[in-house]
Amino acid sequence: MNWQGRSYDLMLGPLLRGPRRFITRRILKSRLFPVLDICCGTGEQCGNIVGQGGFAVGLDLDLGLLKYAASRRPQVPFVCADAAHLPFRPRTFRGVGLSFALHDKRPDTRKKMMAEARRVLTREGRIIILDFENPWSWLSRVGHMVVSGIERLAGKEHFRNGRQFLVNGGLQAFLPEHGLRVLERRALEPASSSIAISAFLRRLKR
Repeated sequence: MNWQGRSYDLMLGPLLRGPRRFITRRILKSRLFPVLDICCGTGEQCGNIVGQGGFAVGLDLDLGLLKYAASRRPQVPFVCADAAHLPFRPRTFRGVGLSFALHDKRPDTRKKMMAEARRVLTREGRIIILDFENPWSWLSRVGHMVVSGIERLAGKEHFRNGRQFLVNGGLQAFLPEHGLRVLERRALEPASSSIAISAFLRRLKR
């Protein structure tokens, strides 16, 4: 048994159940197939989408997690690759998802990831991002304190990158900086985060 994958599902699975269901519903409603889940971890999001009749591909750099994901969800194709160098042709996917996959990366890596997401997305495609925001209410402030404690356990670099992500404005500031127009946003106060369904602008502002 892959204890890393099992521990990931036990600790984070219940917390992500609601957001994953919301993302799945939006993908199914807009028929964003095929959809690429970048940094898919244990593949739970992909499993939800495929289990309800959609088509999803999971991608992660952690081979151990992908083996665990594949053992539990054999109907889902998983690819072991770098999110900053996607092994797909341009305009392959109608949907791209990133759940808590940006804040822990270095700024240059985030930039490369977004450029790659833009490259593989069709012109009419949508990108769905779930990530942290600066707290905006008492409940989100409580969530932020809890999240900060968990983030510290992930390592110094992870925590440092996450702090930098929030200092720069969190997901709300990140999206327009990378040429994205938000079509729908869902706030998740207990996690001090939000889900943004967005489209890439044709041209980035200089």
